[in-house]
Amino acid sequence: MHIGFVGLGSVVETAYLPALRELAPALTLSGFDPARVLPGVRPMPSLAALLAEPLDRLVIATPSLLHLPTLEAALASAVPGILVEKPVVATLAQQQQLLALLNDERAAGRLLALDHWMARSAVQEWLHGQLGNEWHSESASLPVPPAVTLADIERLEGFLLEPSGFDAAGHPIALNFATGEPDRREFRHPDGVILDIGTHLLAMLRELLAALGGDTALTLQARDVCDRLGNPICVGDLHSAEGQACLHGTAAGVPLTLWLNKYAGPGVERKGLCLHLRGERRLELDRSGNCEWLTYHADGQSWRWQRSGALYRHCIALTLLAPWRSEWQAVTRRRLQEVACLLTLQQSLRGRH
Repeated sequence: MHIGFVGLGSVVETAYLPALRELAPALTLSGFDPARVLPGVRPMPSLAALLAEPLDRLVIATPSLLHLPTLEAALASAVPGILVEKPVVATLAQQQQLLALLNDERAAGRLLALDHWMARSAVQEWLHGQLGNEWHSESASLPVPPAVTLADIERLEGFLLEPSGFDAAGHPIALNFATGEPDRREFRHPDGVILDIGTHLLAMLRELLAALGGDTALTLQARDVCDRLGNPICVGDLHSAEGQACLHGTAAGVPLTLWLNKYAGPGVERKGLCLHLRGERRLELDRSGNCEWLTYHADGQSWRWQRSGALYRHCIALTLLAPWRSEWQAVTRRRLQEVACLLTLQQSLRGRH
């Protein structure tokens, strides 16, 4: 298999390449990035030169504002499968442009809007009796998965609370998601928590609801939004990135709350979901480092399973290295709908822009 990369930034260096070296070390990798090269990736002089290669898959991992123009060039090429990192588009105008492009079935059938949190599917897998062998039980006895429909769900919560450190002035500073080292980048709008990590939670939660038969209905409002230093986001502010937000609404008719915080504090980490079911039952999915836990609570008891490994490793195995699937068209449309919803929320906070 020959895989091409457009953009060779930190997500390719720290997530894709380690996963691919483990899963498929014999792959041919080529890439175009005007600013850098990476070991193991054959550098190409231009995007056109990369797209002229006999690629089996193309990964678009450029800055988000460049996703759409890069994708337009890719769709004009012969590449049979194109994966675009989140967010698939960065503006409402781009979202409308991409929707128009996807009216062409030939284009729609070649695109997957990728969010690696889509691979966090343990809840629906367990409910359907399909939890993979990589999950190991920490309990002596195992319960029978309950039959769950949307009517059984009282509410659904998603959490992405990231540990943070402090800079020399004592202000919160983000940590690199892969290394844990201080992230020296100065985050600016539109790359605040609403769009940057709200996409992760929506991808995970809505794939769960879709697996349970849910429709595409989605409504969200924002509250408790502030920047890195705790200052509120004001109308007309097109500069400050949101550091914290709570989003609430419904998805497929299910009450939904998303807790987003890129500066939750030293050692504070919660990355997952809680599915609250009738009868005081709940399913929880959480993650820390390279470990993930699924826990089922019912009748005063708890059962727990654990899986190890980088999340991108699981995602790449299910998408980039897997046979192309027709249902990815619906997945891509869900990701586009979510991005539009989040971008609209940002505009409601800051004013139209």
